[in-house]
Amino acid sequence: MTNLKIARFGDRNSTTQVTRIDGVGSTELYICARPTRDGGRFDDQALSMYDNLFEVLSEHGAGPRNVITEKVFFSDVDRQFLDLGKIRKDWYNRTMHTAQYLPATIFLHQPPSHPGRLCELQVYVLFPTGDDEVKVRTFDGMPGLASGKVVEHRGLRHLYLTNLTGGEDTDDLSFSAQTEDMFARAETLLRREGLSFPDVVRTWIYVNNMERDYDELNRMRSKFFQERGVGRLPASTGIQGATYPRERGCAMDLYTLVGDPPLEIEVMHATTMDEACEYGSSFSRGMKVVREDRTVLYISGTASIDTEGTVLHVGDIEGQAHRMLQNVEELLATQNATPDDLVSVITYLKEPEFLAPFYKVYKERSFPQDAPNAVSVADVCRPDWLCEIEAIAVLPRR
Repeated sequence: MTNLKIARFGDRNSTTQVTRIDGVGSTELYICARPTRDGGRFDDQALSMYDNLFEVLSEHGAGPRNVITEKVFFSDVDRQFLDLGKIRKDWYNRTMHTAQYLPATIFLHQPPSHPGRLCELQVYVLFPTGDDEVKVRTFDGMPGLASGKVVEHRGLRHLYLTNLTGGEDTDDLSFSAQTEDMFARAETLLRREGLSFPDVVRTWIYVNNMERDYDELNRMRSKFFQERGVGRLPASTGIQGATYPRERGCAMDLYTLVGDPPLEIEVMHATTMDEACEYGSSFSRGMKVVREDRTVLYISGTASIDTEGTVLHVGDIEGQAHRMLQNVEELLATQNATPDDLVSVITYLKEPEFLAPFYKVYKERSFPQDAPNAVSVADVCRPDWLCEIEAIAVLPRR
């Protein structure tokens, strides 16, 4: 048994929800930060959201320079991006003296589901505890609004690439060409670290027009993976979303982890679902990573689906939420985990009015109310799906 300690703080009505993980030589925080009040002006909400983040960082002995990644959820990214950029720049300049510590960030048009909430923030934080050194460096020379971080600690190298898009040099590229360019740019950046796509553990792909372009995304992704010999398909979320400016057809984040000696990394399966590749989608249902003091489970975007790939409970949000969470439970159970092991969650709802029925089912199935959970409005990859969820679970290594 390791001495890994995991604690969660806050609930869905709190301005912040936090999971704190005290491990060997470092502490990690998964945080969902929200405005102090829903309603009113965007700039007031955005500033209070960052002030709430600063407060919770201070409570846990961390600071803004320890933030590794950010996901910023906008209700209208084109109108709000420049205002957020000024608020964010001023806030970080006030709390740090150098831009090299700015986190890897994606700016997402995915409106928060809570009425009147115009923005929300999900961050990952890492800072050393004890005598161990945690090396963090910014990935320089990124195209467009893309950004990246490399973290090295106890023989592990983590690479976070965010807000990758394709076709910055022209607005005339088709969705197919943008997607191809996006994957090619990601590959180029991976090579700078001596890595390639077979090393990637997790991706998040945001499609501006999900209903029109998701099939083409699958085609281009499968083609790319086949050409590169990617046998271990990464865990992934493919969801409606757009970065700034919204004309971009797609954007991608990815996470890669390598160790010396090599880590135990395995694809996860569930008896209640078929494999995504069986219906032409090149990703795994989840990925298990065994580290020195823990096992980390990356749960891909999961919806109301059965073993034949059929959408269940069409038109019934509560029915779909139950099946969606049942599928997550099954993925966890195969690794001797339960929902109580969740440390970070993102939920996607097709309509904002699905928020109350989702929370009702979430509570009925005993999912942790204190796990950081950003709930946003986004179309799922099939028109009949009303909700989707992704998550990270952490278990002490036994």
